[in-house]
Amino acid sequence: MTVVYIGNMTSIRYKKFGKQEYAYEIHSFWNKEAKKSYQKTRYLGIVKDKDKKIFIKKRKEHEKLILDFGDVYALHGFLEKIGFIDMVKKAFGDKTDCLLSLLSYKLCYGSAMRYARTWFEGSYAKMQYKDVDLSSQRISEFLKLIGDEKLQRDFFKEYISKFTNAKNGIIIDTTSLPNQIHIPFSAWGLHGEEIDKQIRFLLVVEKESSMPLFFRYLPGNIVDVSALDKTLKELQKYGIKESFVYLDGGFFSEDNIKDMYSGNMNFLTRLPSNRCLYKDLIKSEARDLESVSNIVRYGKRGLFIKQKKINLFGKEAYAHMVLDPERKGRETKNLLIQTMDEKSENTDLEYDLMNRGIMILVSSFEIKKEEVVPSYYVRQTAEKMFGFSKDDLGLVPVRVHSEESIRGLLFLQFLSLIAFVQLKDKIGKEYTVEDILLTMRNLKCKVYDDEILVSELTKQQKQIEDKIGILLPKKLGI
Repeated sequence: MTVVYIGNMTSIRYKKFGKQEYAYEIHSFWNKEAKKSYQKTRYLGIVKDKDKKIFIKKRKEHEKLILDFGDVYALHGFLEKIGFIDMVKKAFGDKTDCLLSLLSYKLCYGSAMRYARTWFEGSYAKMQYKDVDLSSQRISEFLKLIGDEKLQRDFFKEYISKFTNAKNGIIIDTTSLPNQIHIPFSAWGLHGEEIDKQIRFLLVVEKESSMPLFFRYLPGNIVDVSALDKTLKELQKYGIKESFVYLDGGFFSEDNIKDMYSGNMNFLTRLPSNRCLYKDLIKSEARDLESVSNIVRYGKRGLFIKQKKINLFGKEAYAHMVLDPERKGRETKNLLIQTMDEKSENTDLEYDLMNRGIMILVSSFEIKKEEVVPSYYVRQTAEKMFGFSKDDLGLVPVRVHSEESIRGLLFLQFLSLIAFVQLKDKIGKEYTVEDILLTMRNLKCKVYDDEILVSELTKQQKQIEDKIGILLPKKLGI
């Protein structure tokens, strides 16, 4: 440090920090009453030329940054309003902010996890969820943490008891998650018409509210029929003793049917076409299926539905044969062209022709003819959930590389799905979740030293604000 005097009482003091040198004006004066000398300091700037006393004083930059604001703020406010945040705090404790930041990323951006940190740096999420590190390593550690079985059990106890109301039936379905992960759970299995390495994702959905209720993950080579019994038993552990279940044909087996009868559980499921019962019903009932007495309207479509009481593994049940004329026309045309092109004698052609356009459902109880198809297509709710997970929330492809991380990733996906469905239900059919979050993302904020200023809302943003019941601020403290 060097000092150069200016006159008797004023001097310039120089301080060097790193490679940069700074100048300060020091003014000394004498206080007669206190009989002491004092100093006042004034910053002059960065030293440009010491001999000529030329200093550069940089203009102070008050505005720190501009961030995407509306999407994260509105989403957080909505989740807080419905009690979701309080619920996850009980399970995640001091890790709640990390969870909410990743959940916001999946809902607001929905890309691969490796881009989460970049998104975070440009989003109000970094102000809402402080002290969160979304580097790839920290995300991997967090996924392993929330993959803990005890943590997930604690969450489901809280969630199922206070956030759901499964009294009018549940829907159970599975989907495959293709991947190239080298762990036992990733096994070869049928995916569409191809064989892939995969994990099976089983989802339980509440019929009345369409809310995700529970999930399990299974090895890719486990068929659906093997998963039903354990799924129902796990649900019972969380207090769900449901008396009605909607199932896809993949769960149809003698053991599963008998278990549901013994547990006094009603069911509606599709009868697989490779079952002897299916073939017997086609041969005995299909000829007069297209009868005036069997006509049923389903939306804008006309169907033929014929019902018959049957013996199902020694139990009384009901078969519902559903014929879609439009589907029958397409399938019959394709069958005839295929038969003629192959120029081979099809010994089962008569059966194949009778079978075109038919779906057979079986139930443990009697259903009105007009309610058969609407009741079965309730199961599409689960398929929509899979669609949201894969298309809107970026579930596939799965890239994590340990069983704990898979468990954590699917748990994060399940939580994101809960938030997604709640928000979708709130906004109705006028908007999609993607619409409102993209529109709200365009609402920016400017971050200053002492406060955050929010841009003016557009007309559409005001409509969304009213729709979800969240009041967006004009400014926020830091």
